[in-house]
Amino acid sequence: MTRAPHDWRRTHAVIVAVERYNGSDDLNLDGPVHDAVEMRKWLTGRGVPAENIQLLASPLEHNRAALEAAHPHYRPAERADVRRVFQDELRAIDADWLWVYWAGHGVQTQGGRWSLLYPETRDTDLQGADADSLIDLMRTEHLPWDGVDRVTVIIDACRQALPAGVHELADTPDLLARTAQIRPGRPVYWMRACQAGAVAKQRQGTGQFTSALLRQLHAAAAGGAEPDLDRVWQGVVEEFARARDADGGRQRPTVYVSDWNQDVRPVRLGPPAPPLDPEKLRFRETLVLEASGLLGPDPAGPAARVAARLRMEFTDAPPARGTPSVEELVDWALAHEHGIATLLHALDELTPDRRIGARAREACRRLQPQWLTCAEHTELVALLARLDERGREDVVAAAHQQFGPTALPAHDPAALADALEELVPRPHQLPQLLSVVEHFAAFTEGAVAAELRTWAQACAVRLGMKEVLLDHRARAADRAERARTAGPAEGRSIQIRLHPSGPGQRRAYEVWSRRGAEVDALAKVDTPAAPEEMRRGIDALLAAHARATETVVEFFVPSTDLELDVHRWPLDAGKPQERSLGTDFPVVVRCAELRQPERRHLWERRWSRVAGATPGDLHWLPGHTRSFAQVRAAMERQETAPGAMTAGPARTRSEIFTACLFDGVPVLVWDTGAEPSLDERQLRTLLGSEPLEHLPQRLRKLRLEGDADDGHPGRRLALLWDDPHRPLPEPLDLSAP
Repeated sequence: MTRAPHDWRRTHAVIVAVERYNGSDDLNLDGPVHDAVEMRKWLTGRGVPAENIQLLASPLEHNRAALEAAHPHYRPAERADVRRVFQDELRAIDADWLWVYWAGHGVQTQGGRWSLLYPETRDTDLQGADADSLIDLMRTEHLPWDGVDRVTVIIDACRQALPAGVHELADTPDLLARTAQIRPGRPVYWMRACQAGAVAKQRQGTGQFTSALLRQLHAAAAGGAEPDLDRVWQGVVEEFARARDADGGRQRPTVYVSDWNQDVRPVRLGPPAPPLDPEKLRFRETLVLEASGLLGPDPAGPAARVAARLRMEFTDAPPARGTPSVEELVDWALAHEHGIATLLHALDELTPDRRIGARAREACRRLQPQWLTCAEHTELVALLARLDERGREDVVAAAHQQFGPTALPAHDPAALADALEELVPRPHQLPQLLSVVEHFAAFTEGAVAAELRTWAQACAVRLGMKEVLLDHRARAADRAERARTAGPAEGRSIQIRLHPSGPGQRRAYEVWSRRGAEVDALAKVDTPAAPEEMRRGIDALLAAHARATETVVEFFVPSTDLELDVHRWPLDAGKPQERSLGTDFPVVVRCAELRQPERRHLWERRWSRVAGATPGDLHWLPGHTRSFAQVRAAMERQETAPGAMTAGPARTRSEIFTACLFDGVPVLVWDTGAEPSLDERQLRTLLGSEPLEHLPQRLRKLRLEGDADDGHPGRRLALLWDDPHRPLPEPLDLSAP
């Protein structure tokens, strides 16, 4: 229930916003100042006097004016100023309620400590305040003993683990409280933007957590009433739950409530865990009994050691003040993602001579189908984050080569780690995730690949599968070596760039051969060539550097040339074996001139969905979808579609091409006839149901059938197949597309 009106004049606040750091520009963060100003505005709107608010900030230059307008006498957020406020100046405040708000970068450092980074932080020297110590400080002599009846702390900062190689560069965070807790019962309501190991996301220049929290605070404090923070928190949790349902977000805010409203022990509120159904309750009981048997007749000592092991990975306190019971250990583990696997590992380490039994392992699998421990998952996410998106695309490709097409999100390291873990683990065999890592590392050079190998081996040792992993590693290395020494045509594509130039159909052109990241320039013709001359030149290059039916031939053309029927260009013209280019090779067209750099992520996102899709997943653009706006609206409604197909008349296709290229559509199939006669059903039947990745080859076969039958609709089909990760080589002597 909403309480009686609160005298907000008796409230004091400390607001910290860190945007600018002393390291590289990549460290800077645009948004905390905006959030701090909005939090200050909410407090003063309730009636908190401006002189009761201390604001410390390290603003980016373009946010400085707004900050000065809102709070002209703000102070730096440097380490010395933060320590002075929290350790000295809070002693003198005369208030009933203290609010603390901190926004900026946060990381997990050694020992799982949560460090809120100071502006002094550099790339190789991460300095920060200990977040847990900040809570401890609220119950020490740093606040008036006979004042401040309650404290609300809000932290909008990441708790992401640092990758290997950077972890050791982080200083031990400052312990702001070094004195005894003389008011251990002072109520504290501590709200945090995310769970341990996760990222606190920003959206449109503001923290997603702060935005949600302020919306709920405004709603709960209407009319000046004191907000019911439990109700506020429930509203925040529900907002994030809806966001997870909508876009699969991983951010989960957490809260720690101690002695609020005279609670006698700490209470954790957060996204409520669904109640266990009767079957899972039975598996929980099985796990409790099995763990009790392992811990022995006097489990207190062993349980304390297991709790200490879990504390290092969970980074929050155990659910009891003293030694937790076996049931409390199991429930503590259930409250964390990867918690059950972590508990299992802790029990195995404690009793190496009495390994946990098959029944308990089956119970673990049924209760929480995750096999990575918290630490293993955190390290994997950190390693994937060190790869750029192209590198993560290579990880996805390794998964496809190992286990066939499946949808894997290369754009999000955490989501990719989860999806790889969910690949069905084979009983008594090496988990598929470890197979993917080994396959990727075998074909990849660099520090991250080497560290992924080390990570995979540590996982295999824990699972008792080291020899199996080493055998798989040897086979993957052998395949990689054979691929490196394979013939020059194997796995190649030919990239051809056409430049309309001169009268008629004359064009300059350039040709490259590509095999993975290896690119060779084959020809550059600056003098515009007549069509027949150009076709003969390309024919000769394909004969020397391509393999019939296998080598993909990519034509990079301006948007006005997308209708150019390059797949019908003749090979061996005038000879008895004359045939068309598109029957000997999978031929596709590409165009980058209408791709906008700020919209590249849309292009890459749709391309990531090609893997695991079929032609049936392409969105049909009917003939009446003609204008730029209509096409954009249609594709916007189909965010998950990897591409589109159409059989509209020639007069409408320019608008369709422009809209699709602008909106990041990488795959487009169309009928090149002036007045196409195909409908959606006929086109889908022609394209078949094989994986979408095989579409260039499918069109090659349709064109082959069309060469034998002039009336076959397959001879008129054209394909835009635009992989954003396979650009033309740089630098180019001619202007880039």
